[in-house]
Amino acid sequence: MNHIPSPVHSPFAGALRERPTNVAAEQALLGGLLMNSGKGLPLVEEIVEPEHFYVPIYGEIYAEIRRLVQSGQVADPPVIAPRFRHHDALDGADIGKVLATLTTAFVGLPTMPAYAQAVREAWLMRSIFDVCVEAGDLCSRPGQKSAEDIRDYVETGLLRIAQGCGESQPVTQIGAAIGKAIENARQAAKRHDGLAGVTWGYRALDRMTGGLHRSDLTILGARPAMGKTALGLGIATRSAAAGNSVLLWSGEMRAEQLGARAGAAWAGLSTLSVFTGRRYDLPEHVDTRQREELADYQWRDLEAGERAAAALPLFIDDRPGITVAQLRARARRMKRQKRGLDLIVADYVGLIRSSQATRGFGLREAMTEISADLKNLAAELEIPVLALAQLTRDSAKRDDKRPELTDLRESGSLEQDAATVLFLNRDHYYLAKATAGGDIPRRERETEEAWRARRDDMIVRTKESKGKADVYVAKNRHGATGTCRLQFEDETTWFRDVEEDTRGPAWTVTMPEF
Repeated sequence: MNHIPSPVHSPFAGALRERPTNVAAEQALLGGLLMNSGKGLPLVEEIVEPEHFYVPIYGEIYAEIRRLVQSGQVADPPVIAPRFRHHDALDGADIGKVLATLTTAFVGLPTMPAYAQAVREAWLMRSIFDVCVEAGDLCSRPGQKSAEDIRDYVETGLLRIAQGCGESQPVTQIGAAIGKAIENARQAAKRHDGLAGVTWGYRALDRMTGGLHRSDLTILGARPAMGKTALGLGIATRSAAAGNSVLLWSGEMRAEQLGARAGAAWAGLSTLSVFTGRRYDLPEHVDTRQREELADYQWRDLEAGERAAAALPLFIDDRPGITVAQLRARARRMKRQKRGLDLIVADYVGLIRSSQATRGFGLREAMTEISADLKNLAAELEIPVLALAQLTRDSAKRDDKRPELTDLRESGSLEQDAATVLFLNRDHYYLAKATAGGDIPRRERETEEAWRARRDDMIVRTKESKGKADVYVAKNRHGATGTCRLQFEDETTWFRDVEEDTRGPAWTVTMPEF
């Protein structure tokens, strides 16, 4: 075509197929805007962005038209031309001839949105093309990148495209928004569970939060040894037992290890018993120092747990060090299936890898990207995403061990992106360590009487805190904050509601038959 500056040089110029373009649509759209920018721009500004144009000068002209109109000025050729007399993007072309080409190709107002969609479609096709060609180029150079690296590149590239090409959403009038809220409330009331979202599987948490809200990122933080993996597994299992399809990603434990925990909880056995097949409810043999094998009834209890778990729509992904793009790919496949997907539990966020483009910029940048991607994933699939997080050592150093929002590792992004932040804490863990052996050292300048009183108080608190756990709701965008009390079984590493019978089933299936 005449008077079109050259596009930016592409590294894919040697490909057998040319990059997708629609220069004619770009020219027609810009011509229409130059002829009637005031009425034309509102029709297309939510559809197309300057970077969607293939010809660089066209993207620059569109950006200038938008800037002028938004500042209340006219954006016609006589106003535009002086601003581009010596623009680098012209690549030697004459701005007068470029604008003449555009105004000759103009289209009317009724068809401008369709041309804007065509420009956007060409950009999307071009973006996908670039990712695929680059992946093919990497595959043709063996030894430089592993297959896992290339797959990561493709999935991350497609994730970035998906996040940047969502269709523009219409605005919602406040009355309509209230109407939708009332409709959702009526549907929730009919379910008789009092939940606005997906059940946690624990009544205390459901009462405090109304459930895990769809499209929200929720963070559950804890220090090591508090039981965050155990609680994450309990939430995933019990929510699945309530009929929700759950994807549990575990970056720390293998699927069979999580299965051992769930089996131990169902059978009322020590997790060590499930791992070893030996009885830890009896002492070792005096002579052999060996433990007895599990009794027949204990094996039967474990097998009953296996059958009970077989009915749950809970699926474990234990690939180590995945990216959010890889998690998204699996979640989208599950979402498309008949059973669908209602909840993602990620254990834990610190073990998720950032994209290749971010890995060299440090932990804070990586966590910012991961946090934003998890939030976007929840919004895209319209399901809750529960991400477990490991806290800094700051809470363990304080006399009051209850975690705070500042204890979140790289807390800026996680705290900001999450709609709800909860912290798991078990005082018994710290008290038992402090009182182990009965040796509680005196503090500097502490009197004998004060030391004895403190020691006695710690011993009493240690006994009283056994089997108790607190979940503190530190941030709740949808309601109140506060503390929920749970009970924790050390041997089975399983959480239950306070009012639950510890001899009862670890989960109760209430889901419909599939």
